[in-house]
Amino acid sequence: MKFGLFLQPFHHPSEHPTAALERDLDLIVLLDELGYSEAWIGEHHSTGWENIGSPEVFIATAAERTKEIRFGTGVVQAGLHHPLVALDRMILLDHLTRGRVSFGLGVGGGIPSDLTVFDLAPEVAASRMRESLEVILRLLEGGKPVTAETDWFTIHDAVLQIRPYSKPHMPFAVASGDPKNVELMGKLGGTVLLGGTPERVEQVFAHLMTGASAAGKEPSRDQIRLSYVMHLDESHDKAVADFEKGAIREYYEFQVGVNGRPEPEAGPEAWYETYQDHNIIGSPEHAIERISQIEETAGGVGGIIFMSREWAGVEASRDSWRLFANQVAPKFGQ
Repeated sequence: MKFGLFLQPFHHPSEHPTAALERDLDLIVLLDELGYSEAWIGEHHSTGWENIGSPEVFIATAAERTKEIRFGTGVVQAGLHHPLVALDRMILLDHLTRGRVSFGLGVGGGIPSDLTVFDLAPEVAASRMRESLEVILRLLEGGKPVTAETDWFTIHDAVLQIRPYSKPHMPFAVASGDPKNVELMGKLGGTVLLGGTPERVEQVFAHLMTGASAAGKEPSRDQIRLSYVMHLDESHDKAVADFEKGAIREYYEFQVGVNGRPEPEAGPEAWYETYQDHNIIGSPEHAIERISQIEETAGGVGGIIFMSREWAGVEASRDSWRLFANQVAPKFGQ
């Protein structure tokens, strides 16, 4: 099982963004040194909480500071970008990183205002993603110039000015949702970013199988990633206690105050207990037990990517990543 980072990123808007982004880069350097496999970088355009507007630019900077860790866009919001421009940027990044990048695409809407600021309904964004992917794949196939017209982009006699560094092209990934997109990952051998829902893995794998079978390929559960918040300390109780205040603040200020989710009826302490049970917060021993439960429920997955939070403090967060790398990851083969 592979382990890595899902960097949305996540910072309180009161923080200085330059300092926060520099800490994110420092974290990826540390993860590269510790042997983590991958880092997926998000794209957002509103609220100030998840403040990377261009994962490609961030990845280019991080790649210069690292040696082995792979990167992925997690995800490019496909409906916001002309497909030729989005693909050109990823091909450039594929060359600059010497093939250390995956092209993750999604509809967007994890932060609802990311779509509303562009006056995009979710169903329109989903339709745009399908149209974008179709043109991107035609461009990568080569052969003859591509012409297409939709209600949001036009492309006329277009060919790629350079081919990807990776052969035949950089790996693809999607944030799961539309079964057709998951089937496409089966056909292409791409990755599915699923979230913290191991109970959905069986269904997602079935869609991967449908796409792979149509292309004469064999799918693998290694193509699926789950994601959770993770914070560890040698003391289980200390890890849980140190993380509580920041996690509650995040939910009430961001999820309720910004994203409009309902306030928990049982109150913040009861909410946090459920949150802690769902995620991986506690001692290394607890993390081993929790990941074993997740793996059993899922029936096997390729890896888990952890959402970065510094609610117990920056140094405690770094120590948590070290603890996981040294005491937990080896139990699962990384």
